[in-house]
Amino acid sequence: MEDNYKRVSCDLYDNLVGYATFKKTLEITYKTDEQADVKTVVMQIATLETKNKAEFLIGSTGLRLRLDKVLTIKEV
Repeated sequence: MEDNYKRVSCDLYDNLVGYATFKKTLEITYKTDEQADVKTVVMQIATLETKNKAEFLIGSTGLRLRLDKVLTIKEV
């Protein structure tokens, strides 16, 4: 069963657009679809998209993350 999307703040979304525009390398920690599984990746943001009323980050690695699953983002 898929859970409902929880909107992220406009400030976070604006920061993500900036990271993508300037091709910043980021360390992103996120929750996976498995219950308590947390992963960390290092990548750039290729693009952001909205699909079925949910917002997604598409990484340079091809990884697609739903924004409300992202826990932390920091520049590396």
